[in-house]
Amino acid sequence: MRSIDSGDARVASILVADDPALPPHDGLDLVVRLRDGRGFTLTLLTLDVLQRKLAAAPSLLVSQLVLVRQVSDEAVLHAVRSALDAGIERFGTLQPPLQQ
Repeated sequence: MRSIDSGDARVASILVADDPALPPHDGLDLVVRLRDGRGFTLTLLTLDVLQRKLAAAPSLLVSQLVLVRQVSDEAVLHAVRSALDAGIERFGTLQPPLQQ
């Protein structure tokens, strides 16, 4: 896991599950923690990956999915900010506040 600085006052941390020691996969899993203690998770996939998955099955059920043009830090930041602007309850699994 690695962390990305969001530059957004609402975000405490963004953790990206993209371990370079592991074989590359088709998307990124994110864990986002907000400054108010709440958090959510997102999975970023490209359209190519989605099409490949659909070619192998007649349907695909995916929750917490966000499509990105390409997998990059820029796409991660845009997706997180967009989810926050639109209401995270619509885009991620809302986690209870952390008790620190």
